[in-house]
Amino acid sequence: MRGIFGALARTDTAQRNFSGTPSYGMIPPLGSVQTSSGMLVSQATAMGQSPVYACVVRIATDLARCTPRLYRLGEDGKTKTYLKDGEHYLLDLFKRPNDQQTWFEFAFQMNVGMLLRQNAYAAIKRNRRYVPNQLIPINPDAVFVMESGQGNIFYNVNRIGLWQIAMLREFPTQLSLDDMFHLRGLTFNALVGVSTIGLGRDSIGLAMGLEQQASRWMANGARPAMWLKTAKQLSEAAATRLKTQFQNLHSGIQNVGNTVVLEEGLEPHALSLSSVDLQFMMQRDFQIDDICRFFGMPPRMIGVKDKTGAKNVEQENQDYVNTAIMSRCVMWEQKIEQRFELDAEGIKVELDHTQLLRADLTTRRNAQRTGIISAIITPNEARAEDGLPPKKGGDELLQPSNAAALGTAAGDGAPDGAGRPKAGTVADPGGAAEPVEDDQT
Repeated sequence: MRGIFGALARTDTAQRNFSGTPSYGMIPPLGSVQTSSGMLVSQATAMGQSPVYACVVRIATDLARCTPRLYRLGEDGKTKTYLKDGEHYLLDLFKRPNDQQTWFEFAFQMNVGMLLRQNAYAAIKRNRRYVPNQLIPINPDAVFVMESGQGNIFYNVNRIGLWQIAMLREFPTQLSLDDMFHLRGLTFNALVGVSTIGLGRDSIGLAMGLEQQASRWMANGARPAMWLKTAKQLSEAAATRLKTQFQNLHSGIQNVGNTVVLEEGLEPHALSLSSVDLQFMMQRDFQIDDICRFFGMPPRMIGVKDKTGAKNVEQENQDYVNTAIMSRCVMWEQKIEQRFELDAEGIKVELDHTQLLRADLTTRRNAQRTGIISAIITPNEARAEDGLPPKKGGDELLQPSNAAALGTAAGDGAPDGAGRPKAGTVADPGGAAEPVEDDQT
């Protein structure tokens, strides 16, 4: 059903009473799953791992920076005309989706849920005319996706927190498909995404185990950096005195390079890492790369040194946007168009990701200069990219004289030397000559 102004009306209430089957995404809602290493993986424990946290926060932050815009295509199918404030109700939601959040905060929360659980949910609140006026984000762990025998889809939402209870008070326990904005990623049943931390639970659990092992090693089994050896038998008092003397003279940055005089035939021996220690460290490094694969994140973007060293900064940023950002932008764009039926209005959605590829000032200026002299952008368009005000006459494309077609003038006149002038006259340079009669000599 559809309400006025093209908004979606709720499904008939009789259909809400049909029973359904909960559909999971590898990890039960409001729960965790045990891994082969014995660790329990949930949203909270997974985010406690630095590579998971870095991947999720970096991607979610950059996606939240991509502001959605609405536009219509021209008759040529290429020219875009962007809608301005007040021309569509969604533009208000893109600024303030609800009473508590900005768009950045809302999009960030949705993307975190999407990255961890491959599902992001937001209840759609409407005014009396059924026009959407608020989007209320819901933690994926609080949602059961229900499917009935008649093919109807419902969302059983467990309200968490007083604010969410108040915002969802007008909704029944089971929200209809029309009342939910649902982003889903990899799925096996077309209804609910398969949790990323569920699929990668063993990789994340192994990283958790290695980190806990390293912490316990430091707490309970840490080995000294130096040990002293002598062939003589020392009394307890002498051993304590020599240990204290050696620590006072050798320990601390202020004692680096000091000369140590030992007695009683003492010989210092430094401890180095064994092959087992080195393999343990390499295994922790491997887990970082392995976790990055689950999120499609180039490891260098979370601080891991690039082993190839073949790319410059611009190439790395472009690779990151292509790998981790663009596909998720397309998912957002298509879901917004589908859920709010923008196709029926001839409107499309675009997430502006240009800020993610913003180059340094010198590179940007050179690119703008090339675009202007190549008649690709106008001077005012280049100024707008840097937040500068437009200048008079800056809205016209500039065509350089050396870019004119061969044998033509750079201006609006006829081709240079076109035709022949009449007998006894002089041709106007750049102007069109009158045609010559057949009997003219």
